Amino acid sequence: MLVFPQLTTGAAAVYPVFRKYVTRTVVNALGDGNTVMFADPDAGMREWELRAAGLTLEEWTAIETLFQAVSGRLTTFTFLDPAGNLLLRSEEFGEPVWDISPLIQLTAGIGDPLGTTRATRVVNASSSIGAVAQTLAVPGTFRYALSVWAKTTGASIVTLSATTAGGSATQVFELTSLWRRVFLEISLGLNTESVAFGAVLEAGASVDLFGMQVEAQRGASDYQMTGGTGGVYGQARFTEDELTVTARGTDVFDGVVRITCRQ
Repeated sequence: MLVFPQLTTGAAAVYPVFRKYVTRTVVNALGDGNTVMFADPDAGMREWELRAAGLTLEEWTAIETLFQAVSGRLTTFTFLDPAGNLLLRSEEFGEPVWDISPLIQLTAGIGDPLGTTRATRVVNASSSIGAVAQTLAVPGTFRYALSVWAKTTGASIVTLSATTAGGSATQVFELTSLWRRVFLEISLGLNTESVAFGAVLEAGASVDLFGMQVEAQRGASDYQMTGGTGGVYGQARFTEDELTVTARGTDVFDGVVRITCRQ
């Protein structure tokens, strides 16, 4: 798959990263002097400016290779927002974007670590393990960070998991009655085009979950709630038809990369 490359360190980008969301309002001027305004949801545009300073030759070559493969602005590629949560509906585990194992029971409206009632109680009523997971169209070669707040009303544990064809990464976490944000660093290193991220519960387990997050980097950052739009943009384009780079040394390159997506 054509995807904007990750840095060799496993970081999503060199900061600062500038992100902008552009909307359009249609204004209709009436004959009596009044105006009627309507939002144009199909004209929404997301833009990123990546100030890629201090890149190695390998890192800058990867960006140039993608640029050539998509012919500049001509065709699209997948871009993983370096400042976003890649998941959809990060708190709404009952939504269709989530894959729920049979006999997993979900109860929304549970008190969460932020003082509201947006957490979900997840009970595995089956006699085998069950999961709450979401599959993303992202490369298995990238490094990721999966995190979620979790606690239990009993003595249950939770396992964070990332699975793709040919491999997986998991880690078991002991839970108490207090909220704890657990985190899994993921480095599958497999040339695949989708990864399933989620929480696995043992048979009979009861766990409260809140705010699951996946990021295209090695560590978890502050939680970002998502709705119908996550941080995976499959129709991204370069904003310009040329890339400008400054070589500060034999293995030190600076450049500014601008990316846009109508989504």
